[in-house]
Amino acid sequence: MAESFSKQDVRSLMKFQFLQGKKPPDMFRELQQVLGKCAPTEQTVRKWYRLFAEGRESVEDNDRSGRPMTATNETVVKKVQELLDDDRRRTCEELAEDVGVSVGSVHTILTERLHLQKKFCKWVPHLLTGEQKMQRTVASSSHLRRFHREGEDFLSRIVAGDETWVYSWDPETKAQSAEWLPAHSPRPQKAIRKQGAMKIMHVMFF
Repeated sequence: MAESFSKQDVRSLMKFQFLQGKKPPDMFRELQQVLGKCAPTEQTVRKWYRLFAEGRESVEDNDRSGRPMTATNETVVKKVQELLDDDRRRTCEELAEDVGVSVGSVHTILTERLHLQKKFCKWVPHLLTGEQKMQRTVASSSHLRRFHREGEDFLSRIVAGDETWVYSWDPETKAQSAEWLPAHSPRPQKAIRKQGAMKIMHVMFF
């Protein structure tokens, strides 16, 4: 039910609360109880309380006075796409500076014209090749067949080992590795370990 509320509906609720003489903390608490995760932030509640106190009547958005629609024409869209083809980690600020339009226009192009989302990398222990994945599949199938033949005694004889590098520098964060990708595409993967100048190998068996 709460998902069906438009932002104008929510603002109307805040206006009603304001006219009842309620303060922002009480307004925010009541909106959370009614709308749950769809409730506006406390900062948004305080903003609209201030606007209503200053005499604002409308709950609609103000007319935008930014750049004209030509800022998102086909030429600009094509330029943004070309820059992303070279580096999908570019930020809106970097793209806006290179193309010569506002950050808001770039964001509109990315999300509404190109239908892209900023996706963070998913940490994985290793980035395996197809051959390595096949080797692991074969080994796992072999172990499973032996387990069916020999039972629990086989498991007690397995010794597992692994190795990892410990680095003397901070790896790139997930935010730094975020990329603009189509909404339906999976998140890119990023290996937890990466080559560096100073490192120590740890080998473990159990």
